[in-house]
Amino acid sequence: MIGLYKQSGSVRMLAVQVLMRVLEKKHKADAALEKLGTDIDSRDRGLLYELVLGVLRRFYSLEADFSRFLKQKPDIEARMTLLIGTYQLRHMRVPSHAAVSECVDVMKILQPKASGMVNAVLRKVADSEPPKKLKPNQRAELPNWLYRTWRDAFGQDEVQAFTQALQAPASLCVAVFSDRDEWLESVRNMGIEAEKGEFSVYAVLLPAGTAVALLPGFDAGAFTVMDQAAQMAVLALDAPENGIILDVCAAPGGKTALLAHRFPKARIIAVELSAKRIPRLLENITRLQCQNVHVMQANALHMPYLANSVDAIFLDAPCSASGILRRHPDAKFLHQELDVDGLAVVQKDILQSCLQVLKEDALMVYAVCSINPQENEQVLVGIEVQKSERIFPQHEYDGFFWASLKKQSV
Repeated sequence: MIGLYKQSGSVRMLAVQVLMRVLEKKHKADAALEKLGTDIDSRDRGLLYELVLGVLRRFYSLEADFSRFLKQKPDIEARMTLLIGTYQLRHMRVPSHAAVSECVDVMKILQPKASGMVNAVLRKVADSEPPKKLKPNQRAELPNWLYRTWRDAFGQDEVQAFTQALQAPASLCVAVFSDRDEWLESVRNMGIEAEKGEFSVYAVLLPAGTAVALLPGFDAGAFTVMDQAAQMAVLALDAPENGIILDVCAAPGGKTALLAHRFPKARIIAVELSAKRIPRLLENITRLQCQNVHVMQANALHMPYLANSVDAIFLDAPCSASGILRRHPDAKFLHQELDVDGLAVVQKDILQSCLQVLKEDALMVYAVCSINPQENEQVLVGIEVQKSERIFPQHEYDGFFWASLKKQSV
């Protein structure tokens, strides 16, 4: 079937394949898009990304929309095609007849017997208004378990407010290490709209889809891609000018670079377990000219340092990524409620491992790109917290949680 998809040359056919990998096989969207979108031109690749990420962002309302006109649940190929067709009809400037006919053509190859059904359902969608009555989780575009978790923790009104930001593509945010005003002016001289980020002195916001490698100073390491919520977490770390600072779970290296520029006299150790991620980590810190960074492959559960020997730690713990659904809408399909509980156990274990090697009375920052309480305050029970902040996702920044912790003297 994979060969058939590629031979068809249809962007919508590729979109069906990517969505099947994400929604059925629980693959990450970035990996599936990168693998399947390499043999098409840039224009078609842009369309492929919009179709896939758009469907993932608005999956629940799209499914509620076309399901009104179904008598029974369709097979997986037809379901993915109906999602793509409904997304085009509701959220793209595609003529109705074109959106319908293109999806029918896909079904004629994939599942000919279902092409008539897809044709009829999409025509009814095109001739109707979107459903006015949606369940709260469908309106928030969230799995029911995640919606319930957030509603119980933050309240329904708060959740409905910040989840609106999750339904639109995120702007590009970078951390600029050269003079920000000069860099901003050079970008604007290229005809690119750009503005300073409000919450970090390093942050600049640019339009979604901006070609990163073409921005001024890319090869010279003038900036790195990093959301300003993540920058805020790095800026929260208080550390001595000299000494050893660990960046734990460091790949791909953006936060490492910001630490290196903040503390140029310190010895920054980028700790990463995954051998597959280390080449990119090395590539990034080389491009970003982080002379004071050393990469160490190690398991954060068993830190290779003596107790009470490290001056400061930044821990970006593995999490469910619930705060960055603007950029990675597939994350809400890749984790279940029990997965979050399991991640919280790992987070606690890594945190204790880090505290063991941290010097007495020294500080560390615990950070996750999740806003789930299980991965936030509940991980920190029994630990002295100096300051913490949960950042709800907005149009200008991702959701994030960080806490500044002090190791108590024994």
